[in-house]
Amino acid sequence: MLLLFTVGEDRFGLEVKHIVEIVPYVALKRLVGTPQCVTGLFNYRQDVVPVVDLSSMLVGVPAQNNLSTRIILVDYPIGDGRRHIVGLLAEHATETVKFDSSAFSTSGVGVKNAGFVSNLAMDEKGMVQCVVLEKLLPKEVSDALFFSDEMEEKMIAGTAQ
Repeated sequence: MLLLFTVGEDRFGLEVKHIVEIVPYVALKRLVGTPQCVTGLFNYRQDVVPVVDLSSMLVGVPAQNNLSTRIILVDYPIGDGRRHIVGLLAEHATETVKFDSSAFSTSGVGVKNAGFVSNLAMDEKGMVQCVVLEKLLPKEVSDALFFSDEMEEKMIAGTAQ
């Protein structure tokens, strides 16, 4: 089962097993010193959650604040077995669909900067690019948002420089 969303004219699908919750677009607190696609932070059940604008990240144009624009909260793997809730800002994130296995194919074409796309699914509306969550965020975005185990220990101990 995939949650569908759009970036520009393209449709993407994210397996629902990765989704914690889908919430409406809310006001975000800007996080300075991060890549432009990191739109900010918000409080989700007493946890600070960073939000990444998928449209800004993938095509350089911020997502529009439509009624169908949502923050998809995912349990994102950040390395060494650790995970963190991350918000993915996406347009038209209101529909789930289950594809028959015969609907999937690989394109046989590799795109250097789109290693986060695995299979393609086809339906009557066209192509859906299936997102591999673990490969979605570029290294510079992950590095800006998450501390390594070593850095986190230093922060807790008060010895970070």
